[in-house]
Formats: sequence, structure tokens, C-alpha cells
Amino acid sequence: MNRLASTWRWKPGLAAAAILAQLLATGPVRSAELPAAWKNFQPVTLAQPGLVRFSVPLETLDAARSGLGDLRIHDAQGREIPFDLERPVQRAVVTAIPRKFTSTIASNATVALLETGLTQPVTGVTLQTPATDFLKAVRVEGSSDGRSWAIIADGLPMFTLPNGARELRVTFAAGVWPHLRLTLNDQRAQPIPLTGAVLHPEIAEAAPAEPLGVEITERAETDRETRLTLRLNGGNVTLAGLTLITSDPLFSRRVTLAQRSVSEGEVRETVIATGHVFRFALAGQPAVSNATFAVDVPVPTRELLLTVHNDDNPPLGLTTVQAIRRPVFALLLNDHPGPLNLLAGNALCPAPQYDLALLRRDLRTVPVVPVQAGALTVNAAFNAPDPLAQLAAGATPLDVSAWRFRKAVRLVAPGIQQLELDLETLAHCTPDFGDLRIVTRDQQVPFILERTAIQRSFSVTVARDDDPKRPRTTRWKLTLPHKSLPLTRLTCETAAPLFRREAVVYEERADSRGEKHRVTLGTASWVRTPELKAGKLVITLSQAPATDRLTLEVENGDNPPLDLTTFIAWHTTARLLFRTAEGSAPALYYGHPRATFPRYDLDLVARQIFLAQKAQAKLGPEEALKSKPLAESLAGSRGNALFWGVLAGVVVLLLFVLSRLLPKPQ
Repeated sequence: MNRLASTWRWKPGLAAAAILAQLLATGPVRSAELPAAWKNFQPVTLAQPGLVRFSVPLETLDAARSGLGDLRIHDAQGREIPFDLERPVQRAVVTAIPRKFTSTIASNATVALLETGLTQPVTGVTLQTPATDFLKAVRVEGSSDGRSWAIIADGLPMFTLPNGARELRVTFAAGVWPHLRLTLNDQRAQPIPLTGAVLHPEIAEAAPAEPLGVEITERAETDRETRLTLRLNGGNVTLAGLTLITSDPLFSRRVTLAQRSVSEGEVRETVIATGHVFRFALAGQPAVSNATFAVDVPVPTRELLLTVHNDDNPPLGLTTVQAIRRPVFALLLNDHPGPLNLLAGNALCPAPQYDLALLRRDLRTVPVVPVQAGALTVNAAFNAPDPLAQLAAGATPLDVSAWRFRKAVRLVAPGIQQLELDLETLAHCTPDFGDLRIVTRDQQVPFILERTAIQRSFSVTVARDDDPKRPRTTRWKLTLPHKSLPLTRLTCETAAPLFRREAVVYEERADSRGEKHRVTLGTASWVRTPELKAGKLVITLSQAPATDRLTLEVENGDNPPLDLTTFIAWHTTARLLFRTAEGSAPALYYGHPRATFPRYDLDLVARQIFLAQKAQAKLGPEEALKSKPLAESLAGSRGNALFWGVLAGVVVLLLFVLSRLLPKPQ
């Protein structure tokens, strides 16, 4: 082996061919033509023979399972070809500390002088500062002797903003500069302290990237967020970057990227990338922007959730999202004439272990060759059943006599359905959604519950109700359309330009004896100064209300009361994902406090459900199937009179019985 390794160092191409020929001579694994255990195949033709590396088509990556452990390559004779997969990512950027760093404050400017101590090109500098809220324009100059300076870049933004956005790195054209001078413009703001700097040498080789199609399938706007549902052209990829395309001239936003997965019958959102996008134009300079994030992020599914956090800013004019991905390279010895078949779509097979992986480090220099790929085709010999087609089979009967409410589910097309719960259903079902059932022909329809991060809103009926005994407090009575709504916050507006107020939201809850107690739901400190632009006044609720009547109190002190308008309530929502057949008429049952959450086997086909096109189902009007239980009626505020009436009747009955049992007087 040592002799072989020595030969490989001197003649890489010949050694690689010899080693691969030796590996193949041991006898490739024989398999049937297009084995029945694989669902899909894609024919490819390589441009040249020998030791080659090519990019695996996106269609095959998408058809494979997560991790690509089911990917196989067969030649025209049905022989399995050993190969090795390479997933390139951008190598970690090597940074350097300057040999010398000084910082001085001059007239309306802060100047940082760096002696780089590098003989290789530098493409950027990150300044270090403890300042937490600033925006500066930076001019970068370079020098070979520390006396004569040449401008490299001017007007570059450097900032740290209150919303968490942070950009302390200035990037410029690569060059060898023994000395660098960075000048921060302090004309519009106070100087900031600079404590050090980090140099960014030029990257020797950028990781490869290929375009990736993206479609915006859903958009949801709230007063503080823009939520986009993205559908990629393929899954099982590594993003090389996600770019937001907008014409807004000035913005800074925090963005998050999440994916959905199923666990115990519920859809959970997992954040896989965070970042900040911005665009600035400083001191008459051309706009500088960075609208790309999520670099080298693995994405196993096609569907992604992009959230743009707008805070108090208006939503961005965002209509397009662009993406690029890292290619997946397959390396093999192409010594068999004719096309090759890429096989994918086997959920049970183990990942292959070829000896070729042992030579991965030595085969990095193998060139990438073009490939001609045919269409992804379903294997005619594949005999595994479609998991989505089995969802309607083996349904479980359900006795719905204990459920109190029902709504018809209105379908626009058969197949995978997405049903969002409306406000009335959210109020009458249990808080954990354990009583939800979808029923058709007395049989349960399996579903996946998705607790979305989407916030829905509705207007609140408000009436002024001040207490004459408390002249310093302003009070509003808020009436909700239903009890027990999953509210998360309340917002309102005012035109007052300058104020500071303490606000509280509470409700009166009745206990089992009918006595009412005040329960605080949320508090807030409202402040508006001339430096802070006008925005909505927000009260975040620590718990959801149990009644349909809330009270908002604002302490004014000795100041005039605020004129509040536009009261909006915000609440969480949930969706159900399920499959229906042609001609079915499902109904949603809810309102069973003792029901527990159902357990279905849909976790096994969650990926197929996410990838499938979904029809938007709607709920019909509510039908009351049975009245409220007596104990629940007595516990409510409206049941107080009935409670005391029943208690009085029991007392009268007991007195009557005692009177009959006592002996009569002589």
C-alpha cells in the first residue's frame, strides 16, 4: 500500500485510474436491471470517459431520501458502479490580526490606522467596538509606505442598530496593502470607540454554486411581520444563499428561515438560519446593500418559511426571492460505454459503503465534466404502494355522540387539503386541540396539526367606561366575539406626540361559587418622544382570556388622557393537513373537553404531504350537536342565577323532609 501511495503522489491521474480499475476488478455488485426497490431513475450521459466528477441533477437529489443514502448508479448492463459523493461548502474564512492598530479622533472623524503585516491580498476589515447604536460611513485607503494614500472605497456603511442588525465589516477590492486607513464620518453623530480590527485575506477559491428556482406560494402580513412560504424546485440541497429582491431604497430587517417537520402528529417549525438584510445610501454615495443570507444551510425539504421582521416599519415591497445552491458531485470511473442510470427513492436500503471513499482526499483535483441528463422517470418495476394513496385506507370508526359542535369542511378539489381553523372553532375547541376530529362516513380521517406562527387579527368593540372615583385613570371596556380566544396581544393607536403611560389589561373571572376575581392578562409601558416615530401601542398578553369581556386601564397621572383608536386583537391559529378522496364530504368535530389528541401514522409520510400541492379547504357554519354540560353552565357567570336557584330549591326540599321527620306536638 505504501508503494501504491507513493505512485499516487507522483502520478495522480494514473494512480487513480489504477486504483479504481483494481476496485472494479474485484467485481462490481451485480443487480437486476432497474431493481424494483427503487422508485425513480434518471439516465445521464457523461461527456468523457475515465475518472470524472459530475454534478448530480437536482431531480435525482429531490427524489432521494434525506441524506442521499439511497442514491445508486447503474450502467447499461445493470451493474452497480462504485462512486463517492462530495458536498462542497465554502471553507471557513481565515482571519488575521493586524500587526499594529491605532485609533484617533480628528475633526468630525474617527481614524483607524492598521499595519497589516500581510503579503497576501486583503478584501475586508472588521472593526471592533462596544458601541450598540450607530450608523457610520467609512472611507478605506491603502498605502505601501504609510505616507502616500490611495482611496480604495468610500461611503461604505458600518452600523449596529437597535433591532439587532449589525455590520462591522467593510469589504473592498482585493489588494496587497501593508498599511490601511479607515476613516469614520462623525459629522452627523457622536464618535464611537474603536478597540481593534480583524483582517480578511482573499479567499483562494470560492465554493461552486448553481441556481435554484424559488416560488412564493403564500404570503401572510401582520403589523410587525411578513411571512412567506417558499417552494424550492428541489429538496435535499445545501443553500449557497437566499436573496430578497426589493426596490425599497432604505431598509434594515431581521430575517429568519424555518422548515417544518412532524413530531407526534404535530407540525413544528425549526429555525435553520437567521440574518439581517439592509440597503443604505450615505452621504450622497451609491446605495450599498446586502440582501443575502442563509449561506451553506442544508435544506432537506422543498418548503421553507421566510419571516421578515418589520417591527414598526411598513412591509417591504418584496415580490421575488432568488436562491442558489451548492452542487452535489459524484465521482466515479466512467469506463463502460453507454448511459448511466441514477437510482433514487428507496426508504429502506442502507447507505452504500464503497472503497472509493477512502481516496476522497486524494481525488479532489479530478475535473468536473458536463453531463446530459434525461427526465426523471418512475421505475416500471417499482411495486411499493404510494403512501399518500393509503391515507384513506384502514380508517377508524368514531362515535361522535360526545362532541358538542360540528362544521362541514368545504372542498374545492380532492387530494391533500390545508384547513385553517376559524375564530369560532378556536374558541370552542380545547386549548391543546385534543378534541379535533375530521370525520367522513362515520370514519376518522387522519390529519396533521400545524401550530403556525401566523398571527391573525380582528377589530375589537370598545366603549369608554371611566370610573368617577379614579380621575387619573382612563378605562375602556373591550368586547370579544367569543370566549376563550387564544389572544397574544392587543394593539391600538393614538395621535399624541409625547407621552409616557402605564397600561394594564385584565378580566373578571368567576369561580365555581360565582364570585368574580380580577385576573391580569398583560401590562405595558407606553413611551413616545420626539425622537421616536409614531407607531402602534402594544400590550402583550401573558395568558389568553377566559371570558369575552376585557378591561383596559391607562394611568395618566396629572396628564390629559390619551385618545385611543383602532383597537385590534391578535391571536394564534392552527391548520390541519389531511387527504380526501373524490366525492367525500368530511366534517370537523370539536367541543369535547375530555378527548385526548389522536395519534395517527402520518409522521411516516410527512415529507410527501409537505411536497404535495395543497387545496385550501374552508369551514362551513357551526352546528350545535348538544347543549353545554350542567356543571359547566353552573360555573359560568351567566349561570349564577341558576346556581342559586337550584341551591334554594335543595334547601327548601331538605326543610320539608326534616319537617316530616320531626315528631308532631301533642
